[in-house]
Amino acid sequence: MSKVESWTTLLGLLGAVQGLVLAWAAASLGGRRNRPNLALAMLLAVFSAAVATITVEHAGLLGPSIALVLVEITVSLLFPPALWHYADTVLGGRSRLPIWTHMLPAGVWVGYLGIKCVQWFSMGPPYGIWLPPIAAIVAYLGGYTLLVGVWTWRGSSWSRTLVSHRGVLQLTVALLALLHIAQIVRLVFHDVSALSNVVPLTGTFMVYALSIVAFRQSRIFAGDDAPAVRRKYESSSLEPDRTDEVRRRLLEIMEHEAPYRNENLNLAELAARLKLPRSHLSQIINQDLGTNFSEFLSGYRVKEATRLLVDPDCTHLTVEAIGYEVGFRSRSGFHGTFKRITGRTPAQARAEMSQKTIQDT
Repeated sequence: MSKVESWTTLLGLLGAVQGLVLAWAAASLGGRRNRPNLALAMLLAVFSAAVATITVEHAGLLGPSIALVLVEITVSLLFPPALWHYADTVLGGRSRLPIWTHMLPAGVWVGYLGIKCVQWFSMGPPYGIWLPPIAAIVAYLGGYTLLVGVWTWRGSSWSRTLVSHRGVLQLTVALLALLHIAQIVRLVFHDVSALSNVVPLTGTFMVYALSIVAFRQSRIFAGDDAPAVRRKYESSSLEPDRTDEVRRRLLEIMEHEAPYRNENLNLAELAARLKLPRSHLSQIINQDLGTNFSEFLSGYRVKEATRLLVDPDCTHLTVEAIGYEVGFRSRSGFHGTFKRITGRTPAQARAEMSQKTIQDT
């Protein structure tokens, strides 16, 4: 192995480790129930595993290992659903296709490997194992990146898009496009030895670029406010004359932009929209509005659900679909919260309001 190959291999492995560290930070430093961070962590973990396997394979550290190739293909097929899930979480688009449908290619591949493993244990090594063409895998990955890129571009101005993750998602798509270009270059010029490490090096660059941007976007790693901050507002730096202005902006955003429709909206994200510290937003919601953040969101979601239940344009939607549309994560959560606030179930409310409409006409 030449000095250049040694350095590129080291950079690739360090990049994979850096990606795993960033994945751990996103998953563990984001506070409780932070689904966008968990989706980002899953994406980074899968991508880091891909960078590691590609780097080891290109460097020949384990020799011509078929097992390493199989792992690389498996990880590559897992990446598109991870990317789609992160985009859906950030954009709040509620993709019409459930996540398991995006897992089908990876599931078929894993099932095929399972059959080969059974053959290996029962009849010896499964000679003649089929490998999908590299060009087909690159086309599959590039197609997903293109779809997510179009979705990201369309959804960048949606009111329910999480502004704290929007920049990271956009950068991820742009860097993935660069990675696919590197893959195409490697396929076309496969005989050029100088380009043998262009793919793992591009993947490594992607990991470091995402690390820099993610850590600069400190709101991504924002967790819950400390109990002392929630209890003691007398030491707050929020100026009294700004309270009315911030409260007005908050209510205006909630009424006109409806960010609560994204089920992953949290205190840190809403504070990011208002460009103020989470403790200030918490203070305004608790002291000025006389409620907590969870009840604040629930009130808007139930109000919007009540409107949609009698909207003639929404008669085709089920009660459960309306609950999901306004930002509730589950059927039980929607029904329980709606009944607690209004004293009746969503189905009862729809029936009563429909009956009233008939009587009025």
